[in-house]
Amino acid sequence: MLKAVDTYIFGLINKGCSNPLLDLIMPFITALGSGEFLFVVSVIIILFGRKNKSRAGILLLAGLTATYYASSFFKGWVARPRPFVSLPDVRALVAESGFSFPSSHATQAFMSAMVLSVFFRNRALFFALAIAVGFSRIYLGVHYASDVIAGALLGAAIGYALTKFAGSLKPVSGANNSL
Repeated sequence: MLKAVDTYIFGLINKGCSNPLLDLIMPFITALGSGEFLFVVSVIIILFGRKNKSRAGILLLAGLTATYYASSFFKGWVARPRPFVSLPDVRALVAESGFSFPSSHATQAFMSAMVLSVFFRNRALFFALAIAVGFSRIYLGVHYASDVIAGALLGAAIGYALTKFAGSLKPVSGANNSL
């Protein structure tokens, strides 16, 4: 039943929502969840953020490492083929390799949304962007909805754990290191 629901939702988004404008925009939106883009964001925050904000960049780097290993583990364990491999007539608008479950882009985007929402006021914007990244992965033909949902849950859990761990660290004597 999950496979049927996944295939149905995939078709609704990948084919049902298709239009030339989204075909142009979605590759840019999906890039917002890439490890390369988020690495650059984290370095910028570390270099140019105020002392308490620079911790967000450090946590993002830690989160990128954690999401890389966690999503790679699950991809190898589940070994789910991507939709464009398993289904006929998929609109695959970007080239991807490897397995599908979970979506690494969604994992990274939701981890980043969790971390950044602790340090910056734009919580709704961060999660809206993460949702857009997840949607783009289905639209582009490289993930099922369950891949994105699993990635979102995994990323949110990693982001939450990182911020809780960082918040529990004892500050260096004389320093104000509060989140």
